[in-house]
Formats: sequence, C-alpha cells, structure tokens
Amino acid sequence: MQAKTVLSVLLVIFGTSFQSCKRNNSIVPRSDLHVPKIEEILKGNDQNLVNLLNKVRGSVGRRGAGSKTIWSRKNDYGLGLYISANHVYNISGWNSRNAQFFDLSSENLGIFETSQIPPVNGSIALGNTLIADFPLMHFNISSGATNKTLLPIEDFYLGIIDNQRAEQGPLPKYPELIKTSATLQLYDPENRTKANQTWNTSIAGEKVIAVGYPQDKTNYPNGAAAYGKILSDTEATQAIQKLKSAGDAEGDIAYNSSAEFFVEAQAIAGMSGGGVFNSDGQLLGIMVRASDNENAPKIIRVVKMSYIKSTMKDFYNSLSETDKSKIRPFINGEI
Repeated sequence: MQAKTVLSVLLVIFGTSFQSCKRNNSIVPRSDLHVPKIEEILKGNDQNLVNLLNKVRGSVGRRGAGSKTIWSRKNDYGLGLYISANHVYNISGWNSRNAQFFDLSSENLGIFETSQIPPVNGSIALGNTLIADFPLMHFNISSGATNKTLLPIEDFYLGIIDNQRAEQGPLPKYPELIKTSATLQLYDPENRTKANQTWNTSIAGEKVIAVGYPQDKTNYPNGAAAYGKILSDTEATQAIQKLKSAGDAEGDIAYNSSAEFFVEAQAIAGMSGGGVFNSDGQLLGIMVRASDNENAPKIIRVVKMSYIKSTMKDFYNSLSETDKSKIRPFINGEI
C-alpha cells in the first residue's frame, strides 16, 4: 500500500475558515516530503507530464482557502461550470441543508474576493486579478454534518464563472448580475472543457494528475500537482483497514465505491476542490479528504465525476419545468 508514486502531495482539507476536513488535525510540514510546485513540473524532463499539466491546469483555480475546478464550458453561454467542495464554500453559507439551486438571472450571490483562475495567456502566476464566481446548486447535506465531518458523498457543489474580472484592492468588490453575453475566456489550449467527453470514469491502476492551490501561498503561489495511481476497490478497502490500524481518522470512514475512488498520493492543505484528471485530460473527480497520519498509507479521497453528474441529473429531473428552465442554460451539454 505504501508504493512509491511518481509525484506526490499531502492533502488535508480546509474550509473557508481554514478548518480541516479532519478532526482538527493541522498540517505540520515534514522535511522529508517534497511537494512539487506546478512550475517545477513544467520545467521537468517528462514531456508527456508537462503536456498533460498544461492541458488541464487552466481549469483549476482558487476558491477561498481551497480550490475549484472548471468541468465544462459546453453550456448555452460558454461560461465555466465548476465544481468545488461544500466545505470549501463553508456549509453554513447555504441557507438550507436541502438540495437547492439559485436563479442566476435574478439572484446575485456572486463574489470576486478569493476567486481566481490562471491568466488566459497561460502564465502560471495568478497575479491580483479576481474573477466572478456564482454558486449555482448544491445537493442534500446531512443535518449533523460539519465542514470537518462531511463525507465525500455530499461534499461537492456546482457554480458558474463568468467573464467579469476585477483587480484586487483594499476594499471588497462585487460583480454585477451574471453576464451571459460574453463567453468565459480561459487558458484551455486544447479546449478540454469543450471536448465531446469532458469527463470520464476512473480506472483502477490508472495514473492520474491532481491539481490544486495550497494555502501556503508563500511556497506555492502558483499551485501544486501530484501524479499517482488509482487504487482498485479491493485495494481501497484494504487501505481503510491499514488506516484504522495506524490511527488515522480516514480509517473510521467506510470506502464508498459508488461515490469515490482513492488515489495513492499525498497533498497539501487547500487543494480540496482541485481536479483529478486522466492522461487524456478528462476530469475524473475532485479531491475532498485524505489521510494525514505520518505512519498511515497515503491516500486521497476523490468524489467521482460519474456520481457528481448523476446527482446533478437526479436533482434537475426532480424540478418543475419552470425551475428546470432557470438552470438548464448553464448545464446544457452536460445534462
């Protein structure tokens, strides 16, 4: 289980109030753990890995103290349909634990602060440019769940990024009502967010790249990435037992093969909400939890895109035709 990965990062999940997704376990950097910066990988000798990272990195940005991943631009407006973790948004920010959507044509819940994506020109430096971020829908959240105890099965939501931008300043700025007249300008050199198949299912043994933005902006101003192996369901179940034996909190959470998969890798605080991509650049899911005990197997829990999409479709199909018409333009192409 402690197999060596090509690249690894240490994932501990924090919410917008810098809360861990664990039992209040904070990250203590280890001197023996090197976490690759995006720029280090891009300067490396593995051209296939460089090409893959360039293909996907423009889709991943900052959201509060965590990350978010643009799934698709295949909607009626060409805007960015993104996914992030509920604990990154902070579940106390939702006015209901029941699944809900927001009518972006009339509701303005948009923010600029702490919302960034890579520049359109492909520069790795985010700079001081903020981009408008609008929550679109979230799904049922257990009444007793907290930002620290959310399970992968309910730790995701969908939002929209439009083309409104502002420079960061001393005072907060807020976007206007969502703009649907201009498509999202995105660093997407191979148009992966417009591909016929923007996502795919995970395959055991497959090597994947995971991209996110650590909270440590001093050492990781431009993000970090990992390259690791997807564990089979059997290996994941075995990992749970080893985690439990090692005293890691993840050992107390059963593996849910219908909603998640494990990547044999490590990550850094703030990478939750960041995307996990296959070698074709297709989105497989988002990072939400991970082991953090030094003696435990290193695993990252990833919510499956197949589960996210089916949850979205089930919610959409439960709505009235009037309500469907309010969100359909933003998710067309991925329904």
